[in-house]
Amino acid sequence: MKFFSGLAMMLGFFVLFSSGTSAHHSSAGIFDRSRTQEIEGTITEVLWRNPHILFTIEVTNEDTGTQLWEVETTSVSVVSRTGLTQDLIEVGSYVKVAGSAAVRADHRAVWATNMLLPNNQEILLGTSRPRWSSETIGASTRSAIATDPTGELGLFRVWTSAGRYWNDSYPLTAVAIAARATFDPVADKPTANCAPKGVPFIMENPYPMEFVDQGDEILLRIEEYDLVRRIVLAPDANFHAQPDNLLGRSVGHWEGEMLVVETDGINYPHFDKTGIPQSKDVKTLEYFSVNADGSQLNYRVVVTDPVNFTEPVVMTKTWAWRPGEMIRPYNCIS
Repeated sequence: MKFFSGLAMMLGFFVLFSSGTSAHHSSAGIFDRSRTQEIEGTITEVLWRNPHILFTIEVTNEDTGTQLWEVETTSVSVVSRTGLTQDLIEVGSYVKVAGSAAVRADHRAVWATNMLLPNNQEILLGTSRPRWSSETIGASTRSAIATDPTGELGLFRVWTSAGRYWNDSYPLTAVAIAARATFDPVADKPTANCAPKGVPFIMENPYPMEFVDQGDEILLRIEEYDLVRRIVLAPDANFHAQPDNLLGRSVGHWEGEMLVVETDGINYPHFDKTGIPQSKDVKTLEYFSVNADGSQLNYRVVVTDPVNFTEPVVMTKTWAWRPGEMIRPYNCIS
């Protein structure tokens, strides 16, 4: 059964995607969200895994014959929270897919947001907007954002990513400009082969995170890559002597109800996903504060890296409190 005859691919029309996980960070530079690619064909392979679910689809049309297309979409961590399971998408099924087109014309790939199954059910992959059918699978099942007007919970709970992190531009040095000019988002992808992110890059992740009170230190558990940041409140000489690492050495203190964290010793070469490098001289100063009604965690980070930035960079982000949210195993598979 085919959904339509004629072209199996349609390019060039514009759609609006949700501002949530459909624009996952690692798709930037590889897929163009302003152009929509639509294909239809038979699923020949499914890789149900983090960091991204992958499909291979065999597409046939009169002009190009039969070709294999790569279909990439958001992670298992995201779709599992909407009730999607692997058994819904089977090898051998004839499906229709729409999503962001690849930046490179020779790259037969789609960042999928919508998939139409043979039974006319439409799977929403990181988007809330159906394209073809009123029968949808994958609408968010998350609990609503809640408040904590008594202030009893404070910082120490699970927070769900809810806001944008990156700036539109940065004050780059000549060194950073030259490095960025040679960056290939496909070949030089920072997270290829499940390589975890370092500070401050890791704070842009779209998954939940949890602050855990351990007395003399605070653990920041991050679902992405199963990472744990250790924030020491009373560091000794041995702590400062620890070797550099991708998350650095973090020292925290309280300013009223605000947690302030200073981090150095970061050994991670990427500032972001667009090719801006990061030197070992980088330092971060982070501010975490809960809003008045307890529904939102506000975050601000000041990044200083004299090798790559002509002045400190300030970025902000928010997280929301959704009761019942939890940190799940990420189990990235390359």
